[in-house]
Amino acid sequence: MITEFAAIGLAAAAHVASIFLGLSFSVCAGLLGGLVCAAAAGGIFFLLRCRKTHGGAETESKSFLYRIRPEGMWEGILYSVTAVLFLTQLLFIWIGDGVYRGGDLTVETVGSFLAENGLYQVNPLTGLPYTAGIPSRLKILCLPTLYGSLCKLTGMSPSMIVVRVIPTVILVSCYFAFGLLATVFFPEEGASSFREKRACFMTIVSLLLWVGAYQYGMDGFDLLCSGWRGVTIRNLVLIPWLLSLCLRKKWLLAILCVVCEACIVWTLYGCGVCLPVLAGMAVIQLFCSEGHLKKS
Repeated sequence: MITEFAAIGLAAAAHVASIFLGLSFSVCAGLLGGLVCAAAAGGIFFLLRCRKTHGGAETESKSFLYRIRPEGMWEGILYSVTAVLFLTQLLFIWIGDGVYRGGDLTVETVGSFLAENGLYQVNPLTGLPYTAGIPSRLKILCLPTLYGSLCKLTGMSPSMIVVRVIPTVILVSCYFAFGLLATVFFPEEGASSFREKRACFMTIVSLLLWVGAYQYGMDGFDLLCSGWRGVTIRNLVLIPWLLSLCLRKKWLLAILCVVCEACIVWTLYGCGVCLPVLAGMAVIQLFCSEGHLKKS
């Protein structure tokens, strides 16, 4: 999941640089590709160094997969139900015809980037140049640049990247984020009751996502019908991961969630939801710590 956030951060850097330097979209996509390659090389080098230094310490994803592997019968049943629900959701994303964009112009915006070889040069609805310009806040949002760069680098169409590929990635990230939250809520290793509660938590999450797919505005609907939107990424990936980070007291990564939201969602000029959640969790933990010290 950190990989997706790193991609958003690199896309934001390439996007802002291109906006302020007036670079073409081709140069922007090449810049993003170069940043991704450099980051990947640095990440591989870092992991190899950590493995040599710490004797193969588990990564977050490896630890998560280890914790949710089924050991009992009920765990196996619950995780099997979750897997079936996940696969049906994945199938819906790829073959479903009920995609609802409701005024979302992402596909058209990405198409205009590719056609004009520039960022925010024309109105994607009319094909005419912007006469009064667009808000600076909108120019900072980097998801269209990320999706357009993927189209440029892979040769896929905007509709394939935006409507199929990205929602698939977000679906997987959503399950991973809630899985991490489950391991924080029920942390005791070896206790079958806690392991069953983790499995039950994930099954309930899967069911709620399907149940919520019936109406526009529900999280399940956003995930399955508009998984490319920044609001969907925030609600179903950033916030559960942010909660798990706060409960584990990984404050630096939690702050990065706030920055990530500012780059993808046009809400209160970036302050949105993650910042209040982070502040609230910090205050709660501060009061809990003070209460514990007083009792001691």
